[in-house]
Amino acid sequence: MTTISQPETADTLPEAQPMVLGLSRMRYGMLVVAVVAQAATILITWPLWQVREAPVHLPLVDLPQIPFGGWLLATLVLVLIRPRMGLAVHAASLLLAFGFDQYRTQPQVIANAVLMLAAVENVGVVIVRWFLASLWLWAGTHKLLSPDWFSFGSWNMVSSLHVNPEDFQMLFAYGVSLGEVTVGLLAIFRPRWAAIPCALMHVGIVIFLSPLFYDHNESVMPWNLATAVVGSWVMWNAPSIRPQLRWEWILAGLLLMYPAGFYVGWVDHGIASVLYSNHLPEGMITTPNGAAKISGWGDLYVPFPNERRLLVQYFERSSQPGDKLHLSEPRPWLGDKYYVLGERGDLVEQTREQFVQGSDDEVYGMEVESRRMRFLLARAGAKMLRREEKGTIYAVEVPPRRYRPELLGMLAGLPNLEQINLTGCEVTDDDLKWLPLLPKLVGIGLTDTPVTNQAIETLLNQPQLQFIEYEQSNITLDAILEFERKRPLD
Repeated sequence: MTTISQPETADTLPEAQPMVLGLSRMRYGMLVVAVVAQAATILITWPLWQVREAPVHLPLVDLPQIPFGGWLLATLVLVLIRPRMGLAVHAASLLLAFGFDQYRTQPQVIANAVLMLAAVENVGVVIVRWFLASLWLWAGTHKLLSPDWFSFGSWNMVSSLHVNPEDFQMLFAYGVSLGEVTVGLLAIFRPRWAAIPCALMHVGIVIFLSPLFYDHNESVMPWNLATAVVGSWVMWNAPSIRPQLRWEWILAGLLLMYPAGFYVGWVDHGIASVLYSNHLPEGMITTPNGAAKISGWGDLYVPFPNERRLLVQYFERSSQPGDKLHLSEPRPWLGDKYYVLGERGDLVEQTREQFVQGSDDEVYGMEVESRRMRFLLARAGAKMLRREEKGTIYAVEVPPRRYRPELLGMLAGLPNLEQINLTGCEVTDDDLKWLPLLPKLVGIGLTDTPVTNQAIETLLNQPQLQFIEYEQSNITLDAILEFERKRPLD
């Protein structure tokens, strides 16, 4: 009987290199790179690992909070002194820190720990090869499947390159996503060919995220630099192209398939390689003082981990009875959710109608606006108004020369609209059928448009509509009086 063994590489030959703490010098060097990257990440995000008042902690189990920053740095020192034991202690400490606060489940922190495995364990190169292959493949795939990436996501990035986004957005959007997919496929089928693209891609990301261009998310820079080094080394030293043993086949299949679970809500985006696709759930909290989206950054230097359960948990732990939460979900088969916090702090689910109408004891709920629709409307020349700098959009005006019926359908992304001005537009009765149900719409301007009395029947579908400006249109006074009879003024 013959056995299959993994081919020896320069790093596995016994005479290849002197040893450092049981590791070859090359492996120990890779370990130092990953450890330094993890330490830098923790230091950049230092407040994230401490006990804090705000934003609230998001624990798995509600226990008294303890600081983890200093301890995690100490475990990294242990990794350098006793690599295998130190990595086990560091990984266990990370998991414990995540349990105390799920805000800390940032992908760069997890990935840095995985990179250490490549250096510490003999099978680490194999494991990390498939981990990186999955990361690259799915990072690009998620972008290709995201309409948000092909609208405001890539547009904002291209704008930072000091070029005209009109000319380069699609080239950039497809180039980045297909480039990531390509490197992922190389890691699967020709890992050694992926070594140089890995280095170029991750160094390029660091340069792009630096203050020279996008100036964003410095906490991922150490991980990208470490991946450029360790990832290239892993790809160059992958012991075989195809998996050689059953466990490797299982591992490869698992790592390459599990990110798909993100689309049905089974896998968190932080471990599913959903990176910069902008295709994530969002939350808007309404209080008597106004409405605000749940977001991160600030002193923590990381984004909010936008998972459905964490958005709800944040709402429960930071709000008062009567406050409301709209959970906006871009994955259509999961659907939006609407909640109000009960008198005893219990979470009560509502219908959309209950949420937006409010009552004597509840605020009128505000819904999350679609950044993509807001972007597309702005690109179409629509003027959008807010009462406050970071408030929701309450009014929109479409310039006549830029009008087209599809713009009315896009207004579904602005669910808090109260006023629409279509004065002078070539809007017809059939065009108004594109208008989505807008639960807060109270007025619409149809002055100097071709609409007729037939438009009134369509507009009656808007539950709060009270005012129609109809001068110089084909709507008659009798039709307006009939509308007011069916919809008396409050």
